Amino acid sequence: AEKLGHHLKGEKISHGYSGPLKRAVVTAEKVLAHHPGAQLAVADYLDEQNLGEAANIPKAVWKEIKKKSTEPWHLFKAEKGESYTDMQARAVKFFHELIAKHLPNDTILIVSHGGTLGVLLLNILEKELTEENYRAHQPKNAEFTIVEIGEDGVKKVNTLNSGEHLN
Repeated sequence: AEKLGHHLKGEKISHGYSGPLKRAVVTAEKVLAHHPGAQLAVADYLDEQNLGEAANIPKAVWKEIKKKSTEPWHLFKAEKGESYTDMQARAVKFFHELIAKHLPNDTILIVSHGGTLGVLLLNILEKELTEENYRAHQPKNAEFTIVEIGEDGVKKVNTLNSGEHLN
């Protein structure tokens, strides 16, 4: 988080949004420490996937349950949880709300978790939500992506899942 903050200090960040989990909030705070005019808002829309009743079972058991399921990967969900499709719809809705809310020259920092950011990136890149695409585009911890949105709404990815600051 420290290295990411230092790396992005030259960017003109005007607003920050973070998922509610502590590690996302801390990362956002580290980045925004270099941008004193930017305020941080915590948004539940940026939370990690809701695993519902599966949240309390061991990860290895959960993976086995998913593997044995006949449900398509992107639609599979635990009781009272959400699928990757549900998570993508939530993240994309929030992303579009941010675009509508902010001015064209605003630079927005979004900090979340690999799952949430991965499904959001697939939407931005106009790629199908498949496990293969998701695994190929899911960012690792502290990686960053820079997306430029033109006044016509066209999205251009300038940097994708960069970890250059980690070296």
